[in-house]
Amino acid sequence: MKFDQFHDYRATLVALVLVLFASGAASAPKLITDEELILRMGDVSANKFPFILAYDQGLYIKNGINVTPKFSPGSVRTINKSGIEVAPENIYDPDGDDPYTIAISGSGPTIVGISTRAGRAPGPLILGSTHTKSRWRIMTRPDITAPEQLKGKRLGYSGFGAVSHNQWLQFIEHMGWEQNDVAMMSGGLGLDALLNGDIDALMTPELHGTMAIMNGGVNVLVDLGDHSFPTAGSALVVDRDWYQNNPDATRAFVKSGVEAIALMKTNKAIAEQTMIKWYGMTDPKARDLFYIELLKMDEKPYPPYEGIKMIMRLYDGVEMRKYTPEFFYDDSIVRELDESGYIDSLYE
Repeated sequence: MKFDQFHDYRATLVALVLVLFASGAASAPKLITDEELILRMGDVSANKFPFILAYDQGLYIKNGINVTPKFSPGSVRTINKSGIEVAPENIYDPDGDDPYTIAISGSGPTIVGISTRAGRAPGPLILGSTHTKSRWRIMTRPDITAPEQLKGKRLGYSGFGAVSHNQWLQFIEHMGWEQNDVAMMSGGLGLDALLNGDIDALMTPELHGTMAIMNGGVNVLVDLGDHSFPTAGSALVVDRDWYQNNPDATRAFVKSGVEAIALMKTNKAIAEQTMIKWYGMTDPKARDLFYIELLKMDEKPYPPYEGIKMIMRLYDGVEMRKYTPEFFYDDSIVRELDESGYIDSLYE
């Protein structure tokens, strides 16, 4: 499938705003900051979808910030293996000059990185999350038909500390096994690793799972949504210093995300436009399957409180013990939007 970005809607929206402004019929949105903010996204997935939708629908501009979402090179290499191509202009350069300001990236890897990589502390701040409970699937070869058969098998995940890693760790605990009862295979998140026989089971995110079901040849063995494991998944994160210097722009970022989640969940037609434009989903069945997954997203993206505790337990160590869960997040913006009734009003 071809993953391509189109700017027709956004260009039309901006042009319309300018026309209205010139005619005196409306005021042009006033930007809180003139800075173009590159929204770094850690993977190509369902959890990033609302923030692409916010860009497509002009929500960032409406709220006073100029945001351009881009994916990491590593995430693009991974999703390519599941049959989706990402246009080069939608990939950020990790060695480029764009400052790190805002991002949508995994809470777990953020926390694990702070406690295990030199020079990472204090790290970015988590403002909220779109993935606080398990909802991924375990997919296997057709000959594996029971969870018990995974003992002694090769389990694919992306990297140490990632959601695909700690969801396997929780599943292993759930089964009453030890970690050395299985072979944990990093770099094995792509559907190709399963189909090629490099791994026996795949911890499958929503987009990968949709592609796997569409392509066939795999077995959906376990739906982790049935277990409600705590998850520290994709989060709205911000550079701590930038947040202190740009509180209004940070609030606009979170507000845009909250609005996009509501729009996604209440208007399937608009959501499908972004599926087609960004994810190349021309097949209505694929869009239907993917939309079912999108509807599972929380309406109120609070930080993953229990997921953070899970990360601190599973990746315990001398450095991790220096921190409290509260060090890693600030839920004040989501809480204000919730307690004011604003989030609920988006669904009325």
